[in-house]
Amino acid sequence: MPNRLSWVTVVLCTLSPWVTAASLGAQELSRIGLDSTIAIDQFAGENAVGRPNVVIDISAVVNLGGGWQGIARPWIRQPRAPRWDRQIYQALLQYERSGAISTRIELGSIVSPIGLGMLDSRPGINPTIAGHTAYFTALPLFETGGARTHAIASTYPLGGQVTLSGRRWDARGAVLASAPTRIYAINRPSNPQTTPVVAGGAGFAPRAGLRMGASFAVGDYATGAELTRPGRAGRGMTMGTVEGEYAFGYTKLAAEFGRTTLDTATESVQAYTWFVQGMQALSPRWFVAGRQEGVSAPPAVGGPTIRRRAILHSTETTVGFRWTRDLTMRGSFLARKPLTATLCDQQAGVSLVWSHRWW
Repeated sequence: MPNRLSWVTVVLCTLSPWVTAASLGAQELSRIGLDSTIAIDQFAGENAVGRPNVVIDISAVVNLGGGWQGIARPWIRQPRAPRWDRQIYQALLQYERSGAISTRIELGSIVSPIGLGMLDSRPGINPTIAGHTAYFTALPLFETGGARTHAIASTYPLGGQVTLSGRRWDARGAVLASAPTRIYAINRPSNPQTTPVVAGGAGFAPRAGLRMGASFAVGDYATGAELTRPGRAGRGMTMGTVEGEYAFGYTKLAAEFGRTTLDTATESVQAYTWFVQGMQALSPRWFVAGRQEGVSAPPAVGGPTIRRRAILHSTETTVGFRWTRDLTMRGSFLARKPLTATLCDQQAGVSLVWSHRWW
């Protein structure tokens, strides 16, 4: 399957809900869902980039009948660089059936089954301004001629997933076309080559508002062709995470810890990632939030982290105000130490997020 789709395909995926609606003629709008988010943020301080970050995030859903839905999520970003980043984050078919044991089947470009922080990917849902730094930060190169990888990645791989859930439990299994340590997105030119990865997880909710879970993934994170010295053997990985969520009153807490074992030509190395975050509603309009996260990377083959583990730390505290149901303003203080740095950068940022559900 090609890693890069033409913009004709992207436009067709984006417009497919409206095309389908028109072909059905009298189809009710209740069969179509469309919401959009526009966010702009700017940070100032040590090593801050003097350009705002702009994100346009659109989700379109069409009810196809019989429990099936078609979902597309175009995502456009003007990063702190002079170019636009245009991707399709999700494009999938989904089947849902409710019952004593509810079932969901997803086929296509899906949300990775590993990574609790993926639930915060939309700017309108994210309690802070910055995203999960650990999910977007690549590890220093720990094998000469190896592939760039993450401890855990913010990714939407191609694959299929089945989720079952009861009153107090949930379980899922998936087969993915790329590892959860590699970033994949439709229309991204540097996607990893296809290699099957098996993933799964389960959760238990002993009471309302409390859930504990665990996930795993096993497979190759790089094919032999992606190495500097191509060969038939790829590089394997094993990933495991534990997570927890607790919501009570006007408070919501979440935490995750992950360990990834990555093979090299001579040995296996470990990378760790974690985060703890919380959000507290002070009134119908005001809220506060915070997130602390980190990454521990294996020793690099060169650069400032050679022969020693590299550590990333990021702490963000946020105050938010809901101007209207659709418009939210946030202000944050961010302290972050990148993997290859020895000092912590301190920055202050503001953001404006507009989210609207059209139907």
